Amino acid sequence: MAQVKEEVSQLLGRLAAGIDDVIEAEMSTALEAVGDEGPPSVGELAEIDLPLLMGHIFSDGTTGRLRIWQEPVEKNVYFEAGLPVMAASNDVADRMLAMLVRERVVSAPQQEEVEKVVDATGRKVGAVLVDMGFLRSDELLPAVRRHYESIILTLFGWTAGRWQMEPGMIAGPERTRLLRHPAALVREGLARGYSTEKIAVHVGSGKNLFVLDASGGSADLVAQMLPDPAEVRVPLLFDGVRSLDEVARSSGLPDTIVWQIAFALSCFGVLRPARSGGGANQGFRIGVRDLQIARERVVARHVLAQEGDYFQVLGVDREADATEIRRAHQRLSRECAAEVLGPELTHELKPVVDTIREVLDEGLRILSTPALRAAYELNLAPGPEEQAQQPESSAELPPEAPKG
Repeated sequence: MAQVKEEVSQLLGRLAAGIDDVIEAEMSTALEAVGDEGPPSVGELAEIDLPLLMGHIFSDGTTGRLRIWQEPVEKNVYFEAGLPVMAASNDVADRMLAMLVRERVVSAPQQEEVEKVVDATGRKVGAVLVDMGFLRSDELLPAVRRHYESIILTLFGWTAGRWQMEPGMIAGPERTRLLRHPAALVREGLARGYSTEKIAVHVGSGKNLFVLDASGGSADLVAQMLPDPAEVRVPLLFDGVRSLDEVARSSGLPDTIVWQIAFALSCFGVLRPARSGGGANQGFRIGVRDLQIARERVVARHVLAQEGDYFQVLGVDREADATEIRRAHQRLSRECAAEVLGPELTHELKPVVDTIREVLDEGLRILSTPALRAAYELNLAPGPEEQAQQPESSAELPPEAPKG
């Protein structure tokens, strides 16, 4: 029995040490510079706040650190190719243990026990939580991700402060990343802590008309933003004919919900004011286009997406910079848009088009993030440019023809 207890004790010790390493990596705010990508941009939250910032960062595919502060509190959100991947804060209320208490995963008495052990031993909170049985080891990393989300979501309630975007700064590649799309975080943040009055400033009167932009990856963005089936049909009601109030009535949802959805969509550029005399089909370019030619073009793009590397799929050379890559992604995404393909091909080729979009989006993410791009290029076969630079002597010679 004594031997079993000793083995269990050693196992718990190794587990605790491992958890300490995980927490050390997850909670560290050490940054890694990935190149000079221009000077930081700064501003006031009173002029442009978090929902709009996240929409711009996503649309631009920015990699870097967003600092937001209101003395003495400072919070940082890290982005890769426009996607939030990590967050940190110096606010006591943002600590992971405080979050777990709010979630009722840990009780107030348990919090006191954990804090006493942490103060007495200097061990990390996560290790103590697991060691004391208040958190399973497999629950730790999901809790870390929720911790990041919690830090971001509290920023939606800020009405004052300053922000600074520092391009080219990322958290180390070994750290766990957030899994949620920025559009989903914006939607939840608006529901949690963003006032209706502030939304009204952005969308204006309930009599205003809006139209959904179906180009690019808007369908994927809407799906990420609105997982609730009751809300999914709301974007489709923005047809440039119904007013904002009429969309709310047609949806059967509360006005506040519809206004939140409208503002969130506009932050990511997929909802825009309707032009006078326009409607849902304004700019719809179907006509009598040769469907067979369009079909063959999409199928060829699909084959390339399955067989080519990301440079080939995006149609850029291997020296292309982030701006060229984003432009290529936008152009090719528009080619797959429903308003370009028309309803017949959009329905017929939906699985094919979805695959193309997934590969385009993944290519943008990889090639726009210097650290990920460098790792990807290491595993690529030499391109035509590299092959052309190889000396002729390195090429395999054909066998000599037999004489006589």
